[in-house]
Amino acid sequence: MRTYELMTILRPDLGGEDEFNAYLETLQGFITNQGGSINDIDHANPWGRRKLAYPIQDFTEGYYVLMHFETDPRSIDEIERSLKLAEPVIRYLLIQQKNTKKSA
Repeated sequence: MRTYELMTILRPDLGGEDEFNAYLETLQGFITNQGGSINDIDHANPWGRRKLAYPIQDFTEGYYVLMHFETDPRSIDEIERSLKLAEPVIRYLLIQQKNTKKSA
């Protein structure tokens, strides 16, 4: 298992808090369906809805969601495929976290 960080920018025209929360559950499902586990999700301050530096798909704002999770490296391709096909996602960045454990 490796640790990953996923930053997604979701469309600002989601139908409200209920639709936003439903999509967060879908996003978590992309990871847990591949055998991963969610460590942390941050979609409140300082993230949340923010102005974009430049328009993306004619949107000038987006909802930022930061997620930390652990999964098998072999499942990353399927997770990225799901993110690319997800309509509410206008951008994402998925990176592997370095091992921060100190050895004795």
